[in-house]
Amino acid sequence: MAEVRAFRGIRFTAASQGRDLGDYLSPPFDTITAELERELLGRSEHNIVRLELAPREGSDRYGYVAETQGRWEADGVLMRDEEPSVYVTEESFEYGGKAQTRRGFIAAMRLEEYDRGIIFPHEQTRGPWVEDRVRMMEATRSALSPLLVVFQDDIRHSVGGIIRAVTGGPPLEVATMSGGYSLRLWQLKDPGTLEVLRGLMRDSAIFIADGHHRYEAAMRYRSAIRAEREIASDEAVNYRMMHIVSIDEPGLITRGYHRVIHGATKGELARLVNRIEAVCEVGSVSLTDRAEVGWRGGDLLKAVGERKDDDFVFGIYGLQEGFKIARMRSTGSSMPLGSDAAERSDYRRLHRDILDIAFGVDRIDATVDFEYEVENVVGRVDSSEAQLGIVMRSIPMREFVDIVTRGDRLPPKATNFYPKPPAGAVIQSLESDL
Repeated sequence: MAEVRAFRGIRFTAASQGRDLGDYLSPPFDTITAELERELLGRSEHNIVRLELAPREGSDRYGYVAETQGRWEADGVLMRDEEPSVYVTEESFEYGGKAQTRRGFIAAMRLEEYDRGIIFPHEQTRGPWVEDRVRMMEATRSALSPLLVVFQDDIRHSVGGIIRAVTGGPPLEVATMSGGYSLRLWQLKDPGTLEVLRGLMRDSAIFIADGHHRYEAAMRYRSAIRAEREIASDEAVNYRMMHIVSIDEPGLITRGYHRVIHGATKGELARLVNRIEAVCEVGSVSLTDRAEVGWRGGDLLKAVGERKDDDFVFGIYGLQEGFKIARMRSTGSSMPLGSDAAERSDYRRLHRDILDIAFGVDRIDATVDFEYEVENVVGRVDSSEAQLGIVMRSIPMREFVDIVTRGDRLPPKATNFYPKPPAGAVIQSLESDL
């Protein structure tokens, strides 16, 4: 049974100061490039990136975070709401040349072990990333950014009806961020409506779309406290702030999550190329004459296309000249495909049949990095920061649902839901009760 609760969120006092809330927000930690970090730091001396990411260098990152957050709270930059609330959201952005809207709500959800069949993961995680998030939680005693999770609304779209009714009134906050993204926020405090919402969500399966490392960090953080003392049922540490969106929401968009190869030895890089050529047919693709990274990125995405049946296609940038398309031969897979959606996915096949063999599982973390924007792949290869880029297709929504409901796990960073909810719109305190 999924337990959704209102909570007393901590929020920036942006509106009272006549500032756009967007000046204070940032994307979640794992999508912030060095260039974007500089931009966010310049938007406000109180941008949440100072807590969500912390300085990239230095041994006392977590001490810096704790000191900075404490100062902001003492100065009234951050204040906690007096009443428990659910925060209804409406995100506006452009994708595929069209204006998009995605509605949902931010609430606290009780942490559940995966084997209970209430909250479903679909990706494996990397230990150091989880540990970093645990240490951030220890420093801030807070959850700074919400996980993005999806659920299936009932046939009457009852949860959607509540959200639409709330968004009919004036918003509590408005945030405008770079790239044409904006967020409007409403505060739902009515006890009767909150109880109806809790009841509607009670029997829902919850699928983690983005935030596996943060969820596992929350579980580990709670376990550490349990080892020291008994935790009461209503304590905030039993819950994790989540941004909850219906699978049927038209603005729920998935994109490919790309790979870059860096730090590989000459021998490892040769093994990778040999392995690709051994199991795939590799052909060249002509790019436009425009030199801008954005134009080439668009070409690459168009060339890899969308998933069709059981074909396995990916792009390679930086192999010899130009851009290559690799299409796995029918005999290329090391295992029969069968009917398992996870085994048939592009991401499992890339790692199992190519990357794991080329590098060995002990070297994957050191040689394979992830990029959610294809332009970043092109930029890193062109600047020689990376040796090779692998451009991936998105997982179709039907395949995603099949994978998570079976309880299967894909390699890390296999889904790229767009846009990712920002950090800082609402912060959850992990101290005392909700």
